[in-house]
Amino acid sequence: MRISVTDLDNFRYWRQDEDMTLDDLRGRLLHRDPPSEAMLAGTALHHALEHASEQTAHSLSALGYTFVFDIDAAIALPVVRELKAVKEYDLDGRKVRVVGKVDGLHGKRVDDHKTTSSTFDAEKYLDTWQWRYYLDIFEADTFRWNVFQMRAGEPTEYVVTNLHPLETCRYPGLQADCERHLRDFLELVDQHIPEYAAQQAAKDAA
Repeated sequence: MRISVTDLDNFRYWRQDEDMTLDDLRGRLLHRDPPSEAMLAGTALHHALEHASEQTAHSLSALGYTFVFDIDAAIALPVVRELKAVKEYDLDGRKVRVVGKVDGLHGKRVDDHKTTSSTFDAEKYLDTWQWRYYLDIFEADTFRWNVFQMRAGEPTEYVVTNLHPLETCRYPGLQADCERHLRDFLELVDQHIPEYAAQQAAKDAA
């Protein structure tokens, strides 16, 4: 079975949110909601940064969006960008592949770009499983978020008002934690969302 890091973080969110039901999780895993305006803008900024050629820029454009940088800070643009990798976990004979795609890879450091229109909250990012799996999958030591805080300007234009770099590191037992979380996820979907496995198999066959 092939599982995305996004699905494993959706499972984490369901565990922590008392108001989120099992049906809500089932919907997230099986049916992707149409992207919101914020998600579309975030995708556009990722695309712009992927193809940017300079370490700093006053504005970037992609996918019909323009981003004006009202900040005095260098933008991290590693040479290796938008890299996908898969790691196979052997869970007592059950082989499961977890796939992740990083925005940038610089030596032993993974870079991930995020956008927000609200107040920067470091715990929101540190509480996820994404960074743990990415460090494990890519055999990296440091994970760095580049959180772009921005506000809407003209239609399809956003002004980036701040850039918050945030780093965390590999720790002893990280792989064991990833395996434990993966086991818990598989136990839940096996018992309550068996159609998930069929959906993933269909994706693999496509």
